[in-house]
Amino acid sequence: MPMPMMMHAAPQPCPPPCAPVRSCPARTLLLVEDSHVAAEAVRAMFRHAGGRLRRADCLRDARRHLALYTPDALLVDIGLPDGSGLELIRLGERQRPRVPLILAMSGEPDMRDAALMAGADHFVTKPFASITAFCQLLAPVFGDPRGTGPRAPAPAPDEVALRTDLQLACDMLLGCTSGARQGYALQFTAALARSLGDAALTRAVHQARKDGNVTALALVLRQRLRNTALI
Repeated sequence: MPMPMMMHAAPQPCPPPCAPVRSCPARTLLLVEDSHVAAEAVRAMFRHAGGRLRRADCLRDARRHLALYTPDALLVDIGLPDGSGLELIRLGERQRPRVPLILAMSGEPDMRDAALMAGADHFVTKPFASITAFCQLLAPVFGDPRGTGPRAPAPAPDEVALRTDLQLACDMLLGCTSGARQGYALQFTAALARSLGDAALTRAVHQARKDGNVTALALVLRQRLRNTALI
């Protein structure tokens, strides 16, 4: 007796493998800033811009970053412990591919022309007026700011960063062994005073520049340190 024939369904073609979903790489901001207070303020504001933040606190470390990659934006403080940020701006402008957006910042408004001549696209006076203004500067690269609200104010100084900067300024002033080092210490302290809106500390810096008595200024900084410890 013949066996009945078994009917087999035609094999179905395997579905094509799903194409991997490629996410756009996060755009990178390289921040070159020696002040912990200023760096933490930028870090807090940058959360609204979106992207990846990398930081260097001196020219040497910033050069290492630029030797490895080209950031999408470069934000450079002009007054750095091992030289002028203008040198780094020139480097970013000459780099190939060029850094798409180069921003210079300083507490000294009269540095604007030198920064633009070095190759900066924009110059900003520290401290930043608002989160909104900060994000708008980055908008050509990072797009419109997210969730900042109308003229969202800049964040208050981070307490830990503030104590770190006050102690650093005090140590630098008391440990100065050269005129150049003292000049940097005074510049750092003046920038810190401006970022805090501290008129008394600003006057103390002015007096130290006038009479060369950095010890009196260090005493003012120590008082500020005691006050922050009570917050």
